[in-house]
Amino acid sequence: MMKSFIHFLFGLFLLGSAGAFAQTKNTLPVSLSGVVTGPDDKPLAGAVVAVQEARIEATTDNEGRFTIQAAPGDVLVIQKNGYLAQTKTVADVTKFRATLPRALTDAGDDDLVPIPFGMRKKREVNMAISTFNTRNLPQIPVATANATFAGRIPGLYAQQTGTAPGLDGAIFQSRGVSTFGPNSLRTLVDGVLRPLNDIDINEIESITVLKDAASLAWYGLRYGSGVVLITTKKGSATRNNIQFDIQGGIQSPEKVIKPLNSYDFASLYNEALVNDGSQPIYDAATLSAYQNGSDAFRFPNNNYTDSFFNKQSASQRYVLSADGGSNNVRYFALLSYFTQEGLFKNAKTDDYDANIGFNRFNFRGNVDFDVNKNLTIGLNVAGRSEGQRQPGNLEAGTLLSTLYNTPPNAFPIQNQDGSFGGTALFQNNPLGLLRNRGYTSFVTRVLMATIDVREKLDFWVPGLSATINYSYDVQGTYVSGLNRDFQVVDASGTVPLVYRNQTPLGYRSAGFGGTLQRNEGWAGLDYDRRFGAHEIKASARAQRNVAYSPTQLDFRGQGLASRVDYSFKDRYYLGFVGGYSGSENFPSGKRYGFFPAVSAGWIVSDEAFIKPNSFLSYLKVRASYGQAGSSDIGGSRFPFEQFFARNTGGGGYNFGTGFSATTSANEVSIANPDITWETLTSLNTGVDFHLFNHALTGSVDYFVNNRTGILTPSAIPSILGRTVVVNQGEVTSKGVDLSLNYDKQIGRVSLSLYGNATVTDDRVISENGQAGLPQYQSTVDRVVGSRLVFVSDGIFQTQAQIDASPKQVLSGRVVPGDIKYKDIGGVNGTPDGIVDNLDRIRVNDRDRPKSFFGFGTAVRYGILDLSVHFQGVASRFIDVQGIVNSGPFNFNQESLNRWTPATASTALYPRLGIQTGPTIPRPPISGWLRAIISGSKTWN
Repeated sequence: MMKSFIHFLFGLFLLGSAGAFAQTKNTLPVSLSGVVTGPDDKPLAGAVVAVQEARIEATTDNEGRFTIQAAPGDVLVIQKNGYLAQTKTVADVTKFRATLPRALTDAGDDDLVPIPFGMRKKREVNMAISTFNTRNLPQIPVATANATFAGRIPGLYAQQTGTAPGLDGAIFQSRGVSTFGPNSLRTLVDGVLRPLNDIDINEIESITVLKDAASLAWYGLRYGSGVVLITTKKGSATRNNIQFDIQGGIQSPEKVIKPLNSYDFASLYNEALVNDGSQPIYDAATLSAYQNGSDAFRFPNNNYTDSFFNKQSASQRYVLSADGGSNNVRYFALLSYFTQEGLFKNAKTDDYDANIGFNRFNFRGNVDFDVNKNLTIGLNVAGRSEGQRQPGNLEAGTLLSTLYNTPPNAFPIQNQDGSFGGTALFQNNPLGLLRNRGYTSFVTRVLMATIDVREKLDFWVPGLSATINYSYDVQGTYVSGLNRDFQVVDASGTVPLVYRNQTPLGYRSAGFGGTLQRNEGWAGLDYDRRFGAHEIKASARAQRNVAYSPTQLDFRGQGLASRVDYSFKDRYYLGFVGGYSGSENFPSGKRYGFFPAVSAGWIVSDEAFIKPNSFLSYLKVRASYGQAGSSDIGGSRFPFEQFFARNTGGGGYNFGTGFSATTSANEVSIANPDITWETLTSLNTGVDFHLFNHALTGSVDYFVNNRTGILTPSAIPSILGRTVVVNQGEVTSKGVDLSLNYDKQIGRVSLSLYGNATVTDDRVISENGQAGLPQYQSTVDRVVGSRLVFVSDGIFQTQAQIDASPKQVLSGRVVPGDIKYKDIGGVNGTPDGIVDNLDRIRVNDRDRPKSFFGFGTAVRYGILDLSVHFQGVASRFIDVQGIVNSGPFNFNQESLNRWTPATASTALYPRLGIQTGPTIPRPPISGWLRAIISGSKTWN
C-alpha cells in the first residue's frame, strides 16, 4: 500500500506540473503594470494579483496599482475580501485595467458553508450551521485534532476521552444533552462516516457542525444527534505551494493526586483504627523509622508517582504538503509523521521498551480532473499506518491502579538481593508490571478512498447535473508482542515467601483483528439555475451503505434525500429538505421513516426602510422547523427478534431423579416487535448581524428540541426475569448559541477578537421506572443524568448533636465526625425523624456541562502572528468520592483534610474509618467544583 501511494503521490506532482510545462511559450515574461478598481471606479488597495499556475503575485497599493512579471497568454487572478474574484488573460500589452464587482454581504468567495453534499454561501443558509476554517487553528504537535476545536465553534462541546498516547481522542456533543440514550455527534469526512481522531490537522480545510433538524433531515434516521462535517483540503488553480513543517512539544500532567508518605499513611491508618474502636498497629518506633528512613527495606517509604512517572513526555510532528494545479487539474498531497512518548519511567530493559508509545504515518492525495467542460472527476485517497505499544498484556490500567492504590509502606520495590518486593495481599509490584510483563504492540493500517463524478447536463436542461459519489474504506489491526511474568518475594520475615509464578520471555500470541470494511454510495441530480431575481438550487440523492466485519452480520442502510432552496432578489430565502431512510435493525414493515424540515431567511438590512448607516451594516433573521431521526438508540442488535442461547457452561435444568443438569437454552432477551428510532423535532430561530461597517459580526440562535422514542425499560413486572426496552422516553431541551467576532486593521497590524458561548437546559419529560417514587426522587422534570443523593447538613461534632438529630440508620454506628444527613421525607413524603433511603433527593447535577464557551484573540504583523485561546465550561459537577473517600489502603493528600477533634471547625471531610468509614458530605462550592455523593456508607 505504501509503495502504491508513493507512485500515486509522484503522479500528483507530475499532473500539477503538467500545466506549467504546457504553458511554456516562445515569449518571455515582461513587466506588466495595471490598476484594480471597484464597481464605483475607485482604486482598490490590498487586492492580490497572481499569475495562475505560477508562484508569482503582487498586491495593489493605495491607488490600486500593481506591477507583476507575466507573459502574453498568462491568466491573472485578482482577489480581495468583500469582492468577487476575477480572472483576466494577459494580452500583448504592458498595461491593463480590472474591475472587481462587490460581493453581497456574507456571499464572497470565502463565505462558503459546507452542507450535506453541497456548498452554500453563508448568506443563503437558514439552518443552524456553524463553520470553522482550520487556517485559524494553531499548528501544534498533537495526535488528534479533536481537542483543538474545543471552545471555537458555538454549540459544539468537545470532551477528551483519554490521555494515553494514541488514545487521547474526544467525543463531540451538540447543544447539551437531549437524550438518555447515545448522543455523540457523528463525524463525516468528505461526506462519509469516518473517525476524526487520526486525521492530521493539515489535512482539514474546515469543520462544520449541523445542529438543527433542517440541516440533519437530509440523513433521515441516521444522524439525529448531530453531525460534524470535515472537509479536507483541495488544490487550487491559482497557486502552487509546497510546505514542510517540523514541530516538537512537551506534554506534562497538570493535576495529579499526591500520594502520602509512609509516616502520614501509617498515622492515618492508626487513626482510622482507633476511630473504629480498634488498637493501632503501628507503634512509635515504626512511625519514627518511616519518618527518618533508617531502614528502607524493613520500613519502605515509596513514592510511586515520583518513581514511575516522568515529569513530561515529548511529541514530534513532521508534515510535508503540496497543493496547486492548472485550469484542468487541481491537487493536494500530504505526508505526515507523528510520534509521542509515554510518561512511564524505568520501562526500558535490555530486551524491549514497555513504555506506552504511539507513532502514526498519514498520507493523503486529493485530485480533481476536468475531463472536459462538462465532466469533472474527483479522487480522494487517504490512509494511515499507526503503531501503539502498551506494557504487559494491556496492563497500563492495572499499572496505574497499582501506583495509586498500593500503600507506600506495602513492600520495598526491590529487596536487598534485587528481587521484586511483594506480599500475599499486594502481589502487583509496579516495577515488575512495567519491566517484566513484556509488552503488546498494535499495528493498524487504514485505507480510505472516495471517487466523485459530476456531469453537467446543460445540453438537456440548463443548470442540471448528475453526480455519483462512492467510497471504500478498509482497516485492520495486527496484534503481537512479548510475554513473561515475574515473582515477588516477601522478605520481611525470617523465611522469605514467594508469590506469583516466574516465566521466561516468549512471544505473545499474534494475530489479525479489528478488520472492518465499509462501502457507501450516493447518486442523484443537482439543479442550479437563476431566473432574473429568482434562483433555485435543488438536489436529490439515493444512498446505500454496507459495513462488513468478519465477526458480525453486515450493517446495512439505505434511503433517499432531497433538498430545494429558493431565493428572491438575494434577500428572501426559503428551503425544504426531506430524508427517507431505513435500517435493518428495525422490524420488517417498520424500517423506514420520512423526516421533513423547512427553513426561511430574510435580509432585513436590504429593505428600503432600513436607511444605510455606519452602525447596522447587515441584519438577517432566519428560522427552521422540522424533524430528524436517530437509529443509534442503544440496546442490542435486532431487538425485534427473540433470541435464545444454548447453555454450555454446565448450568441448566434438572429432570427426573438425576443430579446432573441437562443441556438447556436460555432466553437472552424479550423481543420488542414495535421498536423504532428516536425522533428529534427541532425549532431554531436566529439572527446574523454586522455592525460598525462590518467590524463587529455575530450570530444569536435560540433553539427548542424535543426528542421522543428514547429507549427506556418497560414497566413489566420483574418476576419475568427479563426486561424489554421500549420507545417511551422523552426529553425536551432548549438554549442559546452566541458568537461574536471583531476584526480591525490598524496600519500593518491585524487585530481579531472572538468569542462564543452556548447555554442549555434539558428536562426529562417521560422515563419509565418512576412509578411509586416520591416526586423529589423522580427523574421527570429533571436534567438528563441527574443524581440521587443524600444531603449533608455538616458533620456531627458531639454526641449531643447526634442524640438531638433524626436517627441515622444508614450505618450501625454513628459517632462524632460522621456526616449529619438531612431528614427529607418518609413514607408520606414528610420528615419522619429517620434518615433512610427515602431521604435521598434527585439533584440537577451531572458531569456534562450545561454551558460551555470559548474566546481569544489573534494579532498579525507582517509574517508574525500571536494567538491566545481560552475555553471553559460552567455547571459541570464532578463526583470526587473515589478520590477523597478512597481508604483505607489508598489514602492520599485529600485524606489529611479529614475531621478530627482538633480540626472540627476547618475539616472538609468526615472522620477516617476502616470498617464503618462514612461517605463524605457535599462540600461547599469552590469555583465550579462540587462533590455530589451518593451510595454506601462503608468501604468495601
